[in-house]
Formats: sequence, structure tokens, C-alpha cells
Amino acid sequence: MNVKLNIPGYSIRVPGLMVLCLVTLLLTTACADGESTPATSADQPDAIVLTGVNVLTMKDDSILEGKTVVIRGDRIESIRPDEEAEIPEDAMQVDSEGKYLMPGLAEMHGHIPGPDDSQYAKDVLFLYISNGVTTVRNMAGHPYHLELSEQVMNGEIPGPVIYAASPWLSPDTIPDTDAVEGVVQGYLDEGFDLMKMGSLSLETYRKLAEVAHEEGLPFAGHIPEEVGLRVALDERQASIDHLDRYVEFLAEENPDAENISPGFFGSAIIDYVEEERLDEAIELTIEAGTWNVPTLSLVEHLESTETPEEMAQWPEMQYMPRSVIEGWISSKHDFQARDDFQPEAARKLVELRQKITKELHDRGALIVLGSDAPQFFNVPGFSIHHEMEMMVATGLSPYEVLVTGTKNAGIYFDEEDEFGMIEEGLRADLILLNSNPFEDIANVKNRAGVIVRGEWWPEDKIQDKLGELARE
Repeated sequence: MNVKLNIPGYSIRVPGLMVLCLVTLLLTTACADGESTPATSADQPDAIVLTGVNVLTMKDDSILEGKTVVIRGDRIESIRPDEEAEIPEDAMQVDSEGKYLMPGLAEMHGHIPGPDDSQYAKDVLFLYISNGVTTVRNMAGHPYHLELSEQVMNGEIPGPVIYAASPWLSPDTIPDTDAVEGVVQGYLDEGFDLMKMGSLSLETYRKLAEVAHEEGLPFAGHIPEEVGLRVALDERQASIDHLDRYVEFLAEENPDAENISPGFFGSAIIDYVEEERLDEAIELTIEAGTWNVPTLSLVEHLESTETPEEMAQWPEMQYMPRSVIEGWISSKHDFQARDDFQPEAARKLVELRQKITKELHDRGALIVLGSDAPQFFNVPGFSIHHEMEMMVATGLSPYEVLVTGTKNAGIYFDEEDEFGMIEEGLRADLILLNSNPFEDIANVKNRAGVIVRGEWWPEDKIQDKLGELARE
């Protein structure tokens, strides 16, 4: 069953997603003990209540102090001053006095493993919600993820709401322009929410853009080298991930950069960048209405002077398969040996990406939060906190960074009436914090618990579950 969901410039079909949200009222559990089995009328409290809580609605940077929030099913039922609130007699009360309630985070460039290791995929889903990530735009691309999405929404397994991208678009999936219409229609019929852009020719890319807009299925992700930034923006690509092709655009009029392969995200031509061209790049981005998902940690983890063996000892690495960590260690060594990614070039690339991110934000371009997990020492869920710290390091305030991971995600999907803010009637995807995240972005890690579509996961239960996932 497909349901239409609107994104500016598109009307896409989501397979049962909105309908399943209603079903979740009956199926998701909000048990105090945090069990992840489907709820029944016998084990689900009629309501969850948080009193004396400070609410960060994310409509703006104000804080509503001393509120009582009532959650019924998977929805926020009411937000009232403590002295005016009516507390349902049979409600489960969460210790929230003086704590801070914010919307759940959205990982807008995440990956979920495929069917070859279904348990690993389910573990990744939990790693996301354990860190307050309640929405994932999954860019891995496999029909299995559509099945996982329905299982999550049915309450069969714990996890975030999943928006699923198609498999990577390449000459293997679309060999020529004649194949475009069939491929786009196929992905529509399967129920994918968007198409993952990869490595198409210019001619095929333009044809795909034409058909995608006609059919209402957005395309997002990378920009093929032959296409470049200007064409991608002209064709209204829904999002540019990893700040792809901005460096090439900044260097393309420098004659010294001609006939040089750009390397990893432009690292080979970093010395030929003409930063005065950034104004034009940002103007074109704003005019196109295209979103950016910077994924700063993707490059910064590779550029850091910390050895991969040291990074492999980070606490969150205990939740990843050893084979994945060994692959990351090998990848970092390989990058450090590349001619185009030596320390000076890598450092300049990091600094330029920070500047591009800050300038995009300050000029009003559209930005959402994403960390490209699991990738290059980015453990799902945990990596979103690294990403937010890196975005603060660009000069954004904690509030401005949190907007990209909450309110802006709802705007991206044209679902502001579903999630991304705290408001009566919206989905109860929330994080309860012990400290104010507007003062320090690190406070987002200081959780008292997470509410996932009305199901309360207290922090001690989250830690118990993480303990089960940890490697010996």
C-alpha cells in the first residue's frame, strides 16, 4: 500500500508509512521496563507523563519551563504548565523534574546493513535509537530495508522511522537513457522514498532528473563527476551529500586545475580553489532549493592525526563487528598513503568544508544533519554526536546545529506536522536530557532516556541493551 508524502517540488509515495503510524497507536509499547516486544492493551500504559520538564520545542530557541507533557499512544497529547495540567490516573510517570525534553534527532545520511546479516541490521537500528536518533534517511539502498521499515512501524523490532533510498544509481542499474523510465517506475512500485545518486553520465543524469520530477520520486546523494555542481542544482537534485562537487566548482575556472583528477572530494585540487567563487555556489544552491548534508566527520576522521588503531579503541567501537573495524583501520591507512590526501591537503580540505558549511548556513541555504554511519569510525547513533560537535566547531551555535537534526528534517520531508518539533499532535519521538543542550552540544549525550513513538526507553535499560550488544 502506497501513501503520498509531499516534499517541495515532489509528491512521493511512501509504502504504508503514514498508515502504519496510526497502527502504531495499538502496536508500539510504552512499557516502563523498555521491552521491545509489541505492545498489547494489557501491557501498555494508557499514557506517559513528564512533569516539571523544560521543553525545547525547536520552533525557536526559547525554553518552556516547568511543563507537564502527556503522551498517549505515539502522540504528544498535551503540553501544559504544571499547575494547569490534568494527569491521567493510570499514566506512567517519568522522573523529569528539572530535565530537558527535546525532539528526537534525524540521521539524514545513515546506512542500515542488508539481509546478509539481519541481526547486525537490527542491532544498528537499536544503536540509532539508543543515542536519540529516531529518524533515519537510509542511503544504503536495498529492498530489505522496506521490510525493516514496516517491521519497525508495526512494533515488531525497535528502531527509528526509516526513509529508504534506492540502490546506488550507476551504469549498472541504468545503462542508458532508454532504461531510465523503467528504473524509476520500478523503484516507485517497490516503495522507495528516494533514489540514491551515484555515477551516471551527464545525458543519463538529465533524463533521470526529467523522469524523476514527472513521477515525483526525488533523487539525492552524490553528484556524478561528469555532471558537476551547476547541473545538479539546475536539475534540482533534492540533496547534496558530503558537500560533493563544491570544491571542484571553486577550482573549475583555475587553468592550473585543468586535466587534474579531483581526487577524494576535491582533495587533489584543493590548492587551486578560488574561494571568491563560493558566493556564486551558495546563490545557486539557494535558488535551487537543494538541501545539503555536510557529513563533516567523513573527512575529519580520515584527516585526524589519531591513528586508526587508536580510533578503534573508542568506547563505541565495542558495538561494531570486528570485521567492520578492521576495514576502517585498513581504509584509513590506505587514505594516508594516497598522493591526493597527504596531511596538508587533507587539513585544507577539512577547513574549506567547515567554511562552506558555515557560509551555507549563514546565507540561509537548507541544511540537515547526517554523519554517514556506519562509515570510517562512525558508529550508528554515536557518530551523530561527533557530527554535531564538528558543526559547532564551524561556528554554528548548539541551537543552530540542533535545528538541522530536528526541525529541518521535518521540513525536508514536508512532515512538520509529524515530527521534528515538540507540539501537541506530533509524533512522540523525544529525548529526555539531564542538562541543557543549548548551553553545550555535548549535553545531548547526557540522557535520562529516549521516547520512540511513545515507547519509553530509560537510560539504564538502554545501557543494559547496549551491554548485550558489546563485543567481548
